[in-house]
Amino acid sequence: MKKQLLGVGFTGICLSAGLVMSLTTTAMAVQPAPIEGDADVQWSKVINDPFDGTVVYDKNFSPSDHGFVFVTSWSKGAIRATYTWYDSDIVGYKTVWRSRWIKKHGKQVEERYAEQEPIYHYTRFDDTPKAIMFAVNGQIYTYSEGSVPPELATALASAPPGNMRIRLVWDSGKTQDIEIGKGTVNAWKTVFRVSQQ
Repeated sequence: MKKQLLGVGFTGICLSAGLVMSLTTTAMAVQPAPIEGDADVQWSKVINDPFDGTVVYDKNFSPSDHGFVFVTSWSKGAIRATYTWYDSDIVGYKTVWRSRWIKKHGKQVEERYAEQEPIYHYTRFDDTPKAIMFAVNGQIYTYSEGSVPPELATALASAPPGNMRIRLVWDSGKTQDIEIGKGTVNAWKTVFRVSQQ
């Protein structure tokens, strides 16, 4: 009798945990971008994609090799975004030989010397924001998932020329401002154009 009750209780707990997990996975969030930062695509140009329709891709990145890359995909069907960054750890050192010019006995001579250089291991992280906020023509809009609402589409299509600063909202509640390039902002006029009935 106890075993049966324990079995029922355990099943109930598993069902509850499964329900919580399924509710968690369906929480609203921006979907990851369908491309990566090194993709061979036309950035900030309107293209016709067989899956996304009329779309424009944007990339914002730091100039260093292991900085950040923020890639976005803009279409009426969805705004998708992926923020990629790298964390580094020193895993050892290697000896490298360098040269420098020094003055010796009144002459310039080249001197070689050994130097210890760190060896880094880089770990890649990808994340998507919970929501994206826009400030367009004095109005604030928030996007989190699915098709772009008509009000936001109209606002993006009428955004002033130039780069646009958007605000990413993360699961932790923290926010981060990042720029979308002026070429992409200009392409929104085509991507989000309101069709005349």
